[in-house]
Amino acid sequence: MPSIVVFNDIGEVVYQNAVVDAQELARRIRDEGFEADSFGFSQPVQVNGLILLTQKPPKQKREVPKLTERQCMVLQCLANSLTPEQTAIKMGLSENAIREYLKILKKKFKTDSRDQLMAMAGYLGLCDPFENETIEKGEQSNPSD
Repeated sequence: MPSIVVFNDIGEVVYQNAVVDAQELARRIRDEGFEADSFGFSQPVQVNGLILLTQKPPKQKREVPKLTERQCMVLQCLANSLTPEQTAIKMGLSENAIREYLKILKKKFKTDSRDQLMAMAGYLGLCDPFENETIEKGEQSNPSD
């Protein structure tokens, strides 16, 4: 939703208000001028420069990295609050293999921590903390699978 933001001479915000109809606001300013009273300002307001009516920029869509089936399983285990040790037992892999999966996943998602990784995976809809699917013990494999 567009908003009106008024700054004082030293750049502090002195007024901010959301506007329902930006076209109506632009028409009012163009036709009637910018009268402080009509916008609820207690002090006289002078327009210096441009009046920009903008909306929030659209959120950038994050690309979903290509993941292997095992990488998805590791994410889902972590979403279910399993530790790397518990994930290793559940998947029939070594703890070192799970930690290697985590390193690779953090790199793919361009994150620095496990919390950031899980937040991003959840945001992208790649795992569901309420889904508690059973993972069969798998055979040992390379974490880049």
